[in-house]
Amino acid sequence: MKVSIYSFLLLLGCTIGINKARSQAINDHIFPPHAAAKSFINFNKKGFLINGKPTFLVSAGLEYARVPQQLWYDRLLRLKRAGFNCVEIYTLWNFHEPHEGKFVFTGDHDLNRFLDLVKQLDLYAIVRVGPYYCAEWDLGGYPLWLKFKPGLRVREDNEAFVKYVDRYFDKLLPIVCKQQINRGGPVIIVQLENEHNDGWGTAVPNNYFKRLQSKALAQGLQVPYFFSGLHHASDPAGDGTLDDAARPNPWFSTEFWSVWYSQYGAKPADSAVYARRTWKIIAHGGGGYNYYMAHGGSNFNYSNNDEDAASYDYGAAVGQAGDLRPIYFAFKRAGFFARSFQDVLADGTDATAAYKSLLADTTLKITARKSDAGEVIFLDNPGNTVMEKSIVVDAKLPAAHLKLSAGEIYPLVHNYHINDKVKLKWALTRIYGLFKQGNTATILVEVPEGGKALLNFETVQNAIFTKGKQRFSVNGQSVILQTENKPGFEKEYIFEVGDKRIRVLIADAAGMDKTWATEVADANAIVSGPSYLGDVVVKNNRVQFEAEQPLAGLSMSDAMLYTEKASVVLKSIHQPNLKVPSKLILSPWQHKNAAVYATGNFNDSKWFASANPLQMGADGNLTADAWYRTHLNIPLNGKYTLQIAGGGRAIAFVDGVKVASWKIADSELSLPLKRGKHTLAIFTAHDGRDKLAAYTGAITDVDPKGISGPVSIKKGGPFISTLQNWYFKKAHGAGEVKNGIPQSDTVNWQKYNIGDDAFNKQEGYGWFETIIPVQAGAISKLTISFKSVDEDAIVFINGRQVASHNGWNSPFKVEVNNAEILQKPVRLTIFVSNHSNEGGIDQPVKINSIGKATTVRGWKMLGGPGNIADQRGWKKLFVGTVYTGPQLYRSAFVLPAAKGKELIWRVHTDGLSYGSVWVNGHNLGRYPEKIGDIGMYIPSCWLIPGSNQLVIYDENGKRPGMVSIQLEKQASRVIYSLEGK
Repeated sequence: MKVSIYSFLLLLGCTIGINKARSQAINDHIFPPHAAAKSFINFNKKGFLINGKPTFLVSAGLEYARVPQQLWYDRLLRLKRAGFNCVEIYTLWNFHEPHEGKFVFTGDHDLNRFLDLVKQLDLYAIVRVGPYYCAEWDLGGYPLWLKFKPGLRVREDNEAFVKYVDRYFDKLLPIVCKQQINRGGPVIIVQLENEHNDGWGTAVPNNYFKRLQSKALAQGLQVPYFFSGLHHASDPAGDGTLDDAARPNPWFSTEFWSVWYSQYGAKPADSAVYARRTWKIIAHGGGGYNYYMAHGGSNFNYSNNDEDAASYDYGAAVGQAGDLRPIYFAFKRAGFFARSFQDVLADGTDATAAYKSLLADTTLKITARKSDAGEVIFLDNPGNTVMEKSIVVDAKLPAAHLKLSAGEIYPLVHNYHINDKVKLKWALTRIYGLFKQGNTATILVEVPEGGKALLNFETVQNAIFTKGKQRFSVNGQSVILQTENKPGFEKEYIFEVGDKRIRVLIADAAGMDKTWATEVADANAIVSGPSYLGDVVVKNNRVQFEAEQPLAGLSMSDAMLYTEKASVVLKSIHQPNLKVPSKLILSPWQHKNAAVYATGNFNDSKWFASANPLQMGADGNLTADAWYRTHLNIPLNGKYTLQIAGGGRAIAFVDGVKVASWKIADSELSLPLKRGKHTLAIFTAHDGRDKLAAYTGAITDVDPKGISGPVSIKKGGPFISTLQNWYFKKAHGAGEVKNGIPQSDTVNWQKYNIGDDAFNKQEGYGWFETIIPVQAGAISKLTISFKSVDEDAIVFINGRQVASHNGWNSPFKVEVNNAEILQKPVRLTIFVSNHSNEGGIDQPVKINSIGKATTVRGWKMLGGPGNIADQRGWKKLFVGTVYTGPQLYRSAFVLPAAKGKELIWRVHTDGLSYGSVWVNGHNLGRYPEKIGDIGMYIPSCWLIPGSNQLVIYDENGKRPGMVSIQLEKQASRVIYSLEGK
């Protein structure tokens, strides 16, 4: 019930938990680099310094664990093309040590190779090494086997936990440290831990953090580092007060939440909303930012947590399938600008006061940044309507007419030293980017169609005009370019001053979206025209550019290449045949009975055995499915109730016949049973484990899956019920509890609904009360189960204090063992202390009157759906057959020829229940999706020419007749080459 201190966590499933995670607001400092790394990566309060130069970090969050290795280069290049100069990654522990002591750093897990690709693309890397990650990932990244270590408590100075962290870091950190920038790699910053309740920035509150620090330093960490994170939020700049004289390092956000994991694809408002939030950082002195996520990817295998399924698209700039959303181009616009003028933004100070009088109209806000390299003034339209303004900055210059969209922040560049011969005195129009190409500086100027551009340069000697001369005017060493963006006008303007050359390229926003920076023969180049510019290749001594256009709304246009000295028309080489099917034909389905484990005579002698059932994973299986078997000896015919702890879904079979399906968390299963011996088989499954946000302590019993602990059986029942009819009375302070519980009445006590905020998001105290009715039968024991009280609770039975508990979102139980008390209604009262934000009783309170019962023992367990690659047992699927348990289904499909196209195919699991899908042996993840019927993404690298195999495991045995493989046209692309004519 407690909400996060971060604004975006109004959405369900917050990234961190919550009211205690406040240290980041207090400490956002960064540990300085070791002396050996200082010349490579350093910082001051103004910004970051990489290789001694001010560098604005435009960072993209992505997880290599959510992308097949064959697509790493492609996704990194897409981010680089959008102006990103850095990527930020998690090194998820359970991805690299899924089984105890068995480390995986090859194939899709090859962190070293991934970092090599980052370096190859001339990007930097911020590496978040954990040991906790969150990330909407199964168990927050903890290996499942940690749950079964006695005495282990996570994220504390706990010997058992630290021992395993050290062992993992012994494998992980040498890879990371070898890839530090001072050793030739891309790593410039490391984050230790993640979103811990206590230690953010440089805070070292306890020995746990000291041990993480000493371990990392001992392994050779030399670049800057910090704990937990910096400024996590959906609008991290907030009110824009980023300058802080007391901060020794630049302001930076390690998690700028761009959209959210509950979304697939783009919404109309995303681009403008997150563009504004980005420009606020740029305009108010931020040293950079990292979008979480810039590319989301997929939760393959069983890696999703309980909030997700297969997709982790996140509504991100680069979609799950590699498609580019409108927000991608908004981020590109900001990234190009921030990096173009990083010698101002990453080395500047607040100069707002000098420009407050630039506009008399106070509806526009003004901020400014200044350094020795120049100045940037930002005009901010915070309103919801378009604003048009005329601005005069110099009597020698004409008025500039500016149009600012709602929420737009518009940069004006002033006194910027382009090179030793030319200064950009005023850019009274939007500069998209400025790129150095040897002795040429190319300025990209964004001008709406029909709009005007106005730039004023100062030169040290007379300029020579070589293109678009009629649009230039000269007054001594002052050069003014005035032009319009309309048909018939030049798009390229060039002048030279000595050996220096200035090129200005004009285009509207759509044209700038299709303008790209790349390298040709180790020299910077600009390409305009394609919707996306991919790799640069050399064939037969000719340079070719790989390019893309969207399959939906395909429109091929001319392209231009701008090198240091030339402007070259590029011709396209592409496949004209765009006919593709919307669906693929599936071969007749086959099926295999995956519920064979329920039969009474099944041989389970080789299964994992235990007296009481153990939760999933105890047998080392990492899937989301498990079978449990045992035997019952029933003395009399009748209804029996089993009490079963654990989590997830379950299907019960008695002697091979399905008798019930239920949620294990309901804790009870009532069945009619006949006298005699029976085989009980229970199939269990779950939708992902909790990510344990902000959790510290033992994890053995947190969010158990499958069956966990002793199972009781008793004739009769059910014995568990939820307490109703709650009332609330506000208390005047913590001391009121000493006076005893107040008298019950209908005047001072108000009706209360479980889950409501009783304190109006404020600190406070209150009484909560209900009456437990007399239970059927003569019982001598009653258990009261609290799933969560927010935050601290003192429990009273009939006015007498019997228990106390501290902490919200933490289950606890209270037992009443007096048979005489239980013969009458029981008055249950809870005094709650709420320390911040919402408060009350979070979850339903349940009572259990089972008392003495027989414990069912002799359990066997088998995890997983079975061997899907096993060719034995497959049969033709006949029409009309109904299945009552898990089933495997198999089909095949032929991939159509797609030369010159990147076709995106998705498996739509219509008509199915819950389960997993494999294509050619690759697990696409879990279904159903929780963000709509988007289908399950099939990475193209997992498809093969000709016949491909599709396998489905459906937990309830639903037939696959409605399953289809459909083309996602919006994400599909046409691939072609560009070549100089």
